[in-house]
Amino acid sequence: ATPLAAVLFPRARLPSSSASRVAHTHMMLLATRRCPPFAAALRPAGTRALAFKATHKRQPKKEESSGGRDPYATLKAAIIAEPDPELSTAIMAEKETAAARRERRAEYSRQAITEVKRVMGHLSRLIKLRQAAIEALPEELQEAARKPDLTPAPIQRRIFTDTAPIPEYQAKLLRRGED
Repeated sequence: ATPLAAVLFPRARLPSSSASRVAHTHMMLLATRRCPPFAAALRPAGTRALAFKATHKRQPKKEESSGGRDPYATLKAAIIAEPDPELSTAIMAEKETAAARRERRAEYSRQAITEVKRVMGHLSRLIKLRQAAIEALPEELQEAARKPDLTPAPIQRRIFTDTAPIPEYQAKLLRRGED
């Protein structure tokens, strides 16, 4: 007979003796047949296949008269068949669009490099002009002009925008901060 602990704790280890294991498995199979919804809760981890075999009977395979279905029949037919003219024109059009895409990418890359060179040239000209302006200064001012200006930008600075400023906006912010 199966101990009560095996029924209450089905995920526990199976009994050690082979007779006890057979009795335990037999009891689980009977419980599975009587109450299928609770079968998963009752059976231990190793008896899932046995319970499935007990509750589901194997159906004989139905074979076709030609000896079975060839899983590669579609692939064989596709290899042997003549190419579809509509599909081949679609593939050629796709190759043409790929070439057009490649050409557009190359043109975009050329334009981007041209723009980068233009901006960098402008910056290098500005640096040369700044150096020429420093050289044009008197000797006593050149040293001060070469030092970088590290003072932070003012917090309350006027930034010009495309739209007109909102009247009394700063006063509203100050009043909101006081409240």
